[in-house]
Amino acid sequence: MFRTLSPKPLMALAAAALMAAVLFLPQAASAKVIAHKKCMKCHAEIKDQENMVAGDFQSRSNKAKSISVLVGKGKNVIVKFTKDTTVENVPSIKKLKKPIPVQVTYVKKGNDLVATEIVAKPKIEVPEDKMVGVKELAALVAKGPDKGNFMLIDSRPPIRYFEGHIPGAVMMPFPKMPDMMGKLPKDKNTPLIFYCGGFR
Repeated sequence: MFRTLSPKPLMALAAAALMAAVLFLPQAASAKVIAHKKCMKCHAEIKDQENMVAGDFQSRSNKAKSISVLVGKGKNVIVKFTKDTTVENVPSIKKLKKPIPVQVTYVKKGNDLVATEIVAKPKIEVPEDKMVGVKELAALVAKGPDKGNFMLIDSRPPIRYFEGHIPGAVMMPFPKMPDMMGKLPKDKNTPLIFYCGGFR
């Protein structure tokens, strides 16, 4: 036996069904940056990027096709990779070693973060004849930039510079260098000595 509903309850039922449908529509994944604080100190531009994970590479699972990235104390993010994931500054994903810093651009697929690009911190190799030893630098610092005819550049983040720096050093954080070229000496023969917090 069927009962006919009057128009008023029928419309209320239809409205409720429509609201439920809207509430349970799949939502678009929002762009999100998940980055270790230490990464943000040197690479402030990360905060303006979309779908980025930045931190120290921890491990890789070939079976699960995923990598683990340390983004905070005791906090790891798992990112999947595919045959289409590109890798920079290392020959392949298999060559990533703990704790190389990485920036991973991802797309969200369901609950998974899937890497489209993994950029490892580049390995910097300075030729031996371009290195300045501690004793040599100490002697130059004792003379001062004018008498020693050199410029000492602290390329660390500003917070590190203000915590303490070598006397006579000019603050020029690495990410800001292109905008700070005006600080360099006009005499192109003046030796430039850079120091930082370390590199790979």
